[in-house]
Amino acid sequence: MITLHYDSRFGLARGAVCIDGQPHLYAEGYEFNQSLTMVNVQSVARLKSKAGGVAFLTLADGAEAVLDVPQEGFAKLVEGATLEIEIIAEPRQEKLARARLIASATGEPRRISPVQSLKDRLLAQVSDGDDIVESTLDSDALDGAEDAALNPSSPLPEGGYLSIERTRALIACDIDSAGGEGNATPKAFAKACNERAVSDIGRRLRLSGLAGLIVMDLIGKRHDADRLRHLLQAGFGSEADKLIIGPIGKFGTLEFVRPWGATPLMDMARSPVRAAHLLLRNAVKRAKEEPGRLLTLRAPAGTLDIIRPLLAASHDPLSAIIRLEAATKSEVIVT
Repeated sequence: MITLHYDSRFGLARGAVCIDGQPHLYAEGYEFNQSLTMVNVQSVARLKSKAGGVAFLTLADGAEAVLDVPQEGFAKLVEGATLEIEIIAEPRQEKLARARLIASATGEPRRISPVQSLKDRLLAQVSDGDDIVESTLDSDALDGAEDAALNPSSPLPEGGYLSIERTRALIACDIDSAGGEGNATPKAFAKACNERAVSDIGRRLRLSGLAGLIVMDLIGKRHDADRLRHLLQAGFGSEADKLIIGPIGKFGTLEFVRPWGATPLMDMARSPVRAAHLLLRNAVKRAKEEPGRLLTLRAPAGTLDIIRPLLAASHDPLSAIIRLEAATKSEVIVT
C-alpha cells in the first residue's frame, strides 16, 4: 500500500510517501515553490559566461546554474544567448544547480513549467502511475520520515546496522552484523545483513536525498556479486537504470554512482525557510495544548522575514493570535 501523508499550513507544507508503512520520500518547504532551480523545472535562461569548459546560466529568478553540455556543443554556445533548459540537480552545500540543454530559445528568461504544489511533486515521484495512493495525515508518520531523512543510519530489519555517512568526496556506508545472530551461523547472518543493507540502501538514499559516489563496506570478502547487484537494482526500482554499478572490490566494497537530484534535507537544516517552518509547527502544537492563548514567536530577523508575509497572506485562524518578536533564539511564548 502506498500512502501519502501531507500537512499544509501558512503556505508551508511537508509530505511523506510511505510504502507498506516505510517512508520512501520526504519533502518540505513552500507549498507552491516558485524557485527555478527545482528538479524537472523547465525555463528559458541566459548563458552568463563560459570558463574552463564550464557554462554558467542566469535564470529568470536571478538564481544561477551550471549547464551540462557535451564538449562538442560547448564551443557553439554564445555568451548572452537564451537557452531552454531543464534542472537535473538542485543546489546543495557549495554546489550550484545543474541543468541540461533542451534547445536554443528566443525572448527574455522566463519560466516554462507550471508551478506545482509540494503534494503534486511528491505524487509525481511515485514509481508507478497506476498505483492507488491513499492520502491522509499522520503527524507521527511525517515526524518519522523527517527524522529518517535527516538521519539515514539505523538498524536493519531482523538484525544488523547500516551506517550512512556523507563526506565531501563520497557517501560511505558501513554494514555491521553486531546485535543478534539468532540461530544463524556468523557467516549466514553476515550474508543476510549484506543482502538486507543492499536491498534497503536505495530507499534510504532516496529518502535522504543523498547521491554521488556510494561506497558500501560489505561484511566479509567473498560475495555473490550477481545477487547483490540484483538486490541493489530492485531496491532502486525505476531509478535503477540511472545507476552506474562497479564490480565488488578485492577489499569487499560495493561501489556505485547515483546521480544527484533533489537537495538533501540535511542541507536545508539551517535555512531560514526551514527555521520558519519548524517555529510555526511548534506554534500549532502549543495552540492545541493551550487553546485560546496568545502566541509570541521569537526568532532572528531572517526567520521572521519569512514568517511575516506568510501570516499576512494566510486565512488560518491562528494568524490572528500570533505576534512576532525579534530575538537571537527561536521559541514560542504562550501568554
